[in-house]
Amino acid sequence: MTRPADFLLSPWVLASIVVLVVNDHVLKWTFGGWLTGKVSDVAGVFLLPFLILAIYEAARKPFTPRWRTTAVEAAIVCGVVGFGFAAVKTIGPVGDAYEYMVGLLRTVVTASSGPVTPILVYRDATDLVVLPILAATYLVWRRHRGEPRPEGDPYPRSISATRKASSSDC
Repeated sequence: MTRPADFLLSPWVLASIVVLVVNDHVLKWTFGGWLTGKVSDVAGVFLLPFLILAIYEAARKPFTPRWRTTAVEAAIVCGVVGFGFAAVKTIGPVGDAYEYMVGLLRTVVTASSGPVTPILVYRDATDLVVLPILAATYLVWRRHRGEPRPEGDPYPRSISATRKASSSDC
């Protein structure tokens, strides 16, 4: 596909959305505990770079023909998400600011007229074990999107390269 944010239709992304919603709205309230917390962290950390990249591509599309996210940009977003997650989980003032900002965003999105109610983030350095999931995020993005082909190239890069190599060998 060649539309902004088309990677959001990847089965992995869709599955992470389902896991996050079911875990946060059903399982946490039914079972609670460290396992549902880690599941939420894994799904959220996996999903957040996709959402950021989707917004980035959608914002660029009207202004430039080169709106597609590059591999470097995707890697940077994954790195920033990792550092941000680590900071929220281990640095008190950063976690406090995050709690308030998400609460403010929730208030704005729901058009609530009440006071801003910060969310609650459990600060636990053991949550950092989920950070390797960002490698999976990058690999899923890369597999779905890959590198852009030259304009007019009807073949995927691997087939095109194979055809060029075989034709130059003759």
